[in-house]
Amino acid sequence: MPTTITEPRPPASDKASLPSSLRYIIDNLENKRAFKPSGLRRIVLDAGVKQEDIEAWADFGHPVSDSYGRHLIYSGRNFEIMAMSWAPGDFSAIHDHGFTQWGAVQVFGPAEHAVFRVDEGRITTLSRAQFKPGDVVGVSHTLVHQMGNPTDTRFMTLHVYGHPTDIGNVTGEARVYDLQNEQVQRVDGGVFFALPETAVKWVEEGPRPDFPTRLRHMVELVRRLKRMADAGLPGSQALLQDAIEDIFSPRHRAQLLRCLELNVDEDGHEANSVYWRILRHELQEAARLQLELQEKSRPADNFHHYAEVYDALICQPCLDDFMAGYLRFFQEAYQAPLAGKQILSIGCGTGLVERFMIDELGAPHEKLFGIDISAAMVSEARSRIRAEAGDILAYDSQGKQWDIAYSGLNVFHYLDHERLEEAIQRTAALVRDGGYFIGDFITPDHIRWYPNLLYSADKMAISLRSPRLVEEHGHVFQESEIINVIFGENGMEANDAGRHRRFLPPMHRIRTYFERAFGGPVSLYDAKSLEALPAWADSCKSTRYVVVAQKKG
Repeated sequence: MPTTITEPRPPASDKASLPSSLRYIIDNLENKRAFKPSGLRRIVLDAGVKQEDIEAWADFGHPVSDSYGRHLIYSGRNFEIMAMSWAPGDFSAIHDHGFTQWGAVQVFGPAEHAVFRVDEGRITTLSRAQFKPGDVVGVSHTLVHQMGNPTDTRFMTLHVYGHPTDIGNVTGEARVYDLQNEQVQRVDGGVFFALPETAVKWVEEGPRPDFPTRLRHMVELVRRLKRMADAGLPGSQALLQDAIEDIFSPRHRAQLLRCLELNVDEDGHEANSVYWRILRHELQEAARLQLELQEKSRPADNFHHYAEVYDALICQPCLDDFMAGYLRFFQEAYQAPLAGKQILSIGCGTGLVERFMIDELGAPHEKLFGIDISAAMVSEARSRIRAEAGDILAYDSQGKQWDIAYSGLNVFHYLDHERLEEAIQRTAALVRDGGYFIGDFITPDHIRWYPNLLYSADKMAISLRSPRLVEEHGHVFQESEIINVIFGENGMEANDAGRHRRFLPPMHRIRTYFERAFGGPVSLYDAKSLEALPAWADSCKSTRYVVVAQKKG
């Protein structure tokens, strides 16, 4: 496929014509042959280079087949100084620097930088981070890395590469890692994606990438090929379609499962924080790419698509693990059969638990009604129960009351924390005198149980979760970033479900709110063991508890 390789501009006729900052670097390099990356980094920092010093070599309008702009500023007997230009979305391929033995790179914008390990026939990502403008990184002959511009602004970078002896092309015979084909391309020019055969000196067998490393390579390859296809470059559309089919192929599921098995313990907690962070980041980019290809923006409803796999990942496992048990316990211990009762489900989700109440516990279909704030969830629920979109904080029942109000899977924790007691009071107003509330909540230390990884039973749906505790104005929240990976007939779908925040009030406060609102007896039980919890308890073994409150008659 034809492409245009940016030819270096002729080097400056003499260093006297260059800015003083660049002359400072040259003077230091001409006086010494051997450097450590840390020493050269110090020289570049001391030089005080500004972006305006290298803007004469800017090339933001480079051909779309070039992954970034690249121009030579100065060529010494054993070193080169180059300027790179990074338009929004520009990314180099993964590469080394050929004959380079020492070097340094200074960035003048928020560049993304990834470092890789190549060892025993494998390539893995060691780190991926964002530079701050002005940062300088040392370069050694063993460095395999990738740079790019993930932002909407453009910027430049300064590159200094050297060798202990005189050499015509310091960065000649650089390795470009083609992870789609597990090959290494040797090049003398730009380390670009989708290089034509004419730009490659020869090809070698390459290392096998792990899942996140290959995934991100394919994401940036697809983005570059799409630009080329949109520009009408011959042959690029076929390459683009092949890359899209490859990146989202279900055949990569087995490798993802192996990677997860190696980096997550038997309780679903991540056992390698660096790997976990990298995997999540690359899956987020894959999810963003899928939206780009569909020309869609991220849905306002965080439960969009999540509703479709919610049952397999969350609801069915929780129903089997503890929810069915506490619902049966409620019927028996409180002599409160669901048969014949008017039941309101607050935050009904997909209606799976409510359908269990109908099919297994005798709740009447025509008397059970659900509300949920998510239209996507309600859309799923309506195939099982009567339901509509609704918020307990604004719900108008037009005077109707129910025998039982139910709320499962800690729905109340997602409400505005300043209005939690109000929500419980509003719930009480919807319950007849002598009626009940039953629902489950989470303890303030729920994060000690909360897994980083959840599977559906068939492992076709995978959910990655990264929880953290957040303190705001004396209140504590558990905030979780959720990414779902779903394998189906159309291949792999990566869905970034965003951040889900849950308020974590003390257990005694929840008890007090229900006592005030319902006026009758309130009991708390461990959701799994169903052991009654004393009023002084701060937590329980399962980190989930059930509230049963009766409204004063």
